[in-house]
Amino acid sequence: MRYDIEKRPSYAVLDVTLAEGEAIETEPGAMMTRSAGVEPETNVGGDGGLTGAVKRAVSDERGLVDNAFIAGADGASVTLVPEHPGDVTGIDVGERGPVRSQSGSLLAWEPGVERSTELNDRSNLFSSGELTVLGLAGRGMAFVSSYGSMYEADVTPDDPLVVDEDHLVAWTAGLDLNRRKDGSLKSTVLGGEGFVTEFRGSGHVWLQTRNPVTFGPVRAEHEDDDDGPGLGDFV
Repeated sequence: MRYDIEKRPSYAVLDVTLAEGEAIETEPGAMMTRSAGVEPETNVGGDGGLTGAVKRAVSDERGLVDNAFIAGADGASVTLVPEHPGDVTGIDVGERGPVRSQSGSLLAWEPGVERSTELNDRSNLFSSGELTVLGLAGRGMAFVSSYGSMYEADVTPDDPLVVDEDHLVAWTAGLDLNRRKDGSLKSTVLGGEGFVTEFRGSGHVWLQTRNPVTFGPVRAEHEDDDDGPGLGDFV
C-alpha cells in the first residue's frame, strides 16, 4: 500500500494506492472515489467480511458498520475524506506501539490493525458525550482526522502535557492519564464541564487545533431556528 495526503491541512484528502489483493478498511461514508477495479465490501458488527475477527468499537449506530475496499489489480486507488474540514495524519501502529484514539477521528486502517473499545474511565474523556476511546493495536497504518490542523507533541518524564480533552485526537498507550476540571477552559464559560487531561511518562499526543464541541452544535441547533445564536446554543 502507498498513500498520499493532499489538500491539507484544511480539507485533507487521503489517496491510497493498492496492489492486487490489498485492502483498506474505512469508516462508513469515507470514500470519495475509487478505481473501477476496486471492490467494496461492507462488514456489519465486525463479523465475517475481510478480516472476520475485527474487534468492534461501537460509539454510535454507524459504529456497527465498516467498509473494506479490495484491489482487483495493481495500482488501484481509493480516495477517502473525513466528514468535517481539517487534516489527516497516518500513524504506523506497529512502530508506535498500541495507540488510543477518540472514536470520531478514525478514518481508515489497514486490515492488520486491531480495534477495540477501551471500557474504562477513559471512555468518558470527551465532554460531548458522543465519543469513546478506541484501542488500536497490531501492525499497519491507521489514519486519523482532526477538526482543524493536526498538532503533535512529545511527552517526556520531565515535561508532562496538560490538554483540553476536546482537542484530543490520539495518544500512545503507555502514557499515564490524569483527568481533572479546569475553570480556565472556554467550555466552562459556555456551560460545559471544562475538563483537561494531564499526560505523564514517555509518548506522543496528536491534537486538533479546533474544538468541535464549540463549533459543531451551533450548526445543528439552528437548522430550524431563525432567532440567531444565543449562549445556550453552544452547549
